[in-house]
Amino acid sequence: MDEVTFKRITPHESRIYDADGDHVGDVYRHDDILSPGQAFYVLHLFEDPRGPRRVHDRGRIRETARRLLASHPLF
Repeated sequence: MDEVTFKRITPHESRIYDADGDHVGDVYRHDDILSPGQAFYVLHLFEDPRGPRRVHDRGRIRETARRLLASHPLF
């Protein structure tokens, strides 16, 4: 899976699209209540039995999404 794109829906939600342009999951931004002023992101791919993945570094979202899509058991 080489190309992953995102489309912001709200300030706290984005959609994940694969190389074919298919909507394959979502990213949700949450304020970190344990670290005021900080946030974390939850990546959730559709029909992924591994469940959602938490990412603390915004710069790693694309890399994490690529890795999850490449190893997704149903895609």
